[in-house]
Amino acid sequence: MSPIDSFLTQYLHGSLRMSSKTLACFCCVALTATFALAQEPKQSSEDLTGTWHCQFESPFGLQTYHFHLVIDTAGDATLKAEVEDRDEERKVVFVDVKVDNDSIEFAEVRQFGEREFRIEYSGKLKGDELTITRSFGQRGGQDAVATRNLPKPPPKEDPAPVVDVKIDRLIKDAFKDSFLVGMAGDLPSRYSEEELKLAAEHFAAVTPENCMKPERVHPGEDRWNFEQTDALVQWAEKNDMTIHGHTLVWHAQTPNWFFEGRDPETVKRRMKEHIDTLAGRYRGRLQSWDVVNEAINDGGDAETAKTENLRDSNWLQTLGPEFLTLAFKFARQADPDAVLYYNDYNIESGPKHESSMVLLRRLLADGAPIDAVGIQGHWRSGRVPFEAIEKAFTDYASLGLKVSITELDVTIRGESGGQFGRRRFRSSSPPSLEDLNVQAEDYAKLFSIFKKHEDVIERVTFWGLNDRRTWRWGQHPLLFDGNNNPKPAYASIIALADGKGDENTPDQSNNVKIEDGGRGPYSAIATESKTLAGITIYRPDDLTAFGSEQQLPILLWGNGACANTTEEHKNFLNEIASHGYIVLGVGPLDQLQQRGEASRQRTSSSQLLAALDWIIAQDATERSIYFEKIDTTKVAAMGMSCGGLQAIEISGDPRITTTVVCNSGVLPTQSPMAAMPNLTKDDLGKFHGPVLYIMGGPSDIAYKNAMDDFSRVDHVPIVMTNLDVGHGGTYRRPHGGKYSPVAIAWLDWHLKGEHSDARMFVGDDSQLRRDPDWTIDSKNISR
Repeated sequence: MSPIDSFLTQYLHGSLRMSSKTLACFCCVALTATFALAQEPKQSSEDLTGTWHCQFESPFGLQTYHFHLVIDTAGDATLKAEVEDRDEERKVVFVDVKVDNDSIEFAEVRQFGEREFRIEYSGKLKGDELTITRSFGQRGGQDAVATRNLPKPPPKEDPAPVVDVKIDRLIKDAFKDSFLVGMAGDLPSRYSEEELKLAAEHFAAVTPENCMKPERVHPGEDRWNFEQTDALVQWAEKNDMTIHGHTLVWHAQTPNWFFEGRDPETVKRRMKEHIDTLAGRYRGRLQSWDVVNEAINDGGDAETAKTENLRDSNWLQTLGPEFLTLAFKFARQADPDAVLYYNDYNIESGPKHESSMVLLRRLLADGAPIDAVGIQGHWRSGRVPFEAIEKAFTDYASLGLKVSITELDVTIRGESGGQFGRRRFRSSSPPSLEDLNVQAEDYAKLFSIFKKHEDVIERVTFWGLNDRRTWRWGQHPLLFDGNNNPKPAYASIIALADGKGDENTPDQSNNVKIEDGGRGPYSAIATESKTLAGITIYRPDDLTAFGSEQQLPILLWGNGACANTTEEHKNFLNEIASHGYIVLGVGPLDQLQQRGEASRQRTSSSQLLAALDWIIAQDATERSIYFEKIDTTKVAAMGMSCGGLQAIEISGDPRITTTVVCNSGVLPTQSPMAAMPNLTKDDLGKFHGPVLYIMGGPSDIAYKNAMDDFSRVDHVPIVMTNLDVGHGGTYRRPHGGKYSPVAIAWLDWHLKGEHSDARMFVGDDSQLRRDPDWTIDSKNISR
């Protein structure tokens, strides 16, 4: 989430009982108050004197200010104010008051523990109005109008909820057998008894919102502030709540002293001492830690997606990319039993997701003891990226990592960026019933996905407690309104857990039998896994024949037109699976029998590698049906047309044993099709194992490209085969037609070591040379 803290949110509340993103960073919010004054022909400092009244909005309702300005005969100005909040009154004496005719500047200094905050004010008369800007940083904020007259007092009674929602089951209990459900806040400090009871009653876990961040807990190299962190841990333990620590290493809210001198060894020592002290203090008492927070840059494109795209932080500048590995290793040393997370926002989709996969693979390869990934989950109602979220779960699980939703909120109003009550993103009016129902549907669908992937999900944490205790106040993002009343979203989630939301529960028994299971020795099926979104799996139906003595090689398949369905190739792929292979084809199972809108969604070669990661992890997982049944050292990258280019694109992965390119070849120039991989002939150099082209003869639109590829490849064994059937191949024909025996013989030879199948390709008397329907050419090939 954004590094900006909601200090001013609490400042507006006056009592500063809020913990929501407060005091922890130098947030930037400006609030403008306009005071109506009697119009004078000439405006001067005399027009500024006297008493003014205005009301500011805050997460906790209206806050009334009574300002009093006095200017003595020497021209020195004194400004004071009484502030009426919902529960208390307080007095403010402003400092550095400067009056210059129709303008005024002043400041307020507030002390919180060892920390001092300064809020700057400036104002200028404009006709009958004095516009005052109050700022803590540079970001614009809300307007308020004041007069010389006393404002109408705020209502004493809280407004009734938009809709009365009854809850007959607690959310923490509804999902206790699936995952933890938690909330965030710096409890118990400045929370009411009602709020503390609400948090302990409904949630099973708590994440400190700010008090464990470096700036708050470790403001100086030799100074630590443990008062609030100790109180949180003690309160959570008293209420039997699991604690997740947030956060050890972050680019924001980290004091500059960590990086003074810019000496790498010194910075490394400071990092280690910080982690040792903080994580070590609560060793065995916290279940998990966000070790590194938000290290990846925002946005990105197709090029950055191939890299880690790390944020240019002080950590990166001083220690390089190794700072992440070091942080995880230090955290493991400080608390060996804690679950260690990488946490970030917007990593569920787009180039940032791809960069996260690159980063995580590198961390795992470097020996970083990372256990899980935290997807923050700051989404907008009506625009939640459900498919991307589910795919991210399966992608991260394919690396052997657990996943948590760490900072969940679904805003009703405004885009991301509406944090801390910024005016253009929020509204002080209640949401409509329609708003609440749409939000409820989104939350129900999210929790159906979480439940579907309960073997991967560790915890779902809401970022706040209610619609006041949230960094996005005014956007109504959570399960309780500002007065602790449950919203329809809560009821929709409970209905789902109780089995009343069956339309959101996918059918897990819809295996498809194609052509009676194929002609091979193993009757095959097309199926799917709830932990591998967007992939159809072709495999033998009965896996009992496979184990330590006989294992299934892996085939990764990309479709023609880079389509999101294997429907066109199902006979072909099913036939291969019936000969003892597991085929992972891009596209969901529900698009196999009848193609719908989803089949036209854009796909990418990264889905093939994610599927490979997944099946390798499944082979190593004891509870998986694929446990020790997969030959993870034998992998074929294969695809047709655009999918053939996807196969070429991933051929550089060292896990790929062989590549099979069907009805495809690298184009001489970039394709105008956005979905098509942007390859050049230089990408042919990625081949590092034997390559087979299965083409449709001169009438195949990809024929010239493929033949040019063949002429250029001299560094690996390569075979070019052609059957004069055109670009469509024989995939739709019974059992995949004449393409199937050729593909199976190649796979048996290179993935199963059955050298007798080399006779299909090798020698002047090879089977294909003797078959008048086929032509064959080869280079660097032998038995």
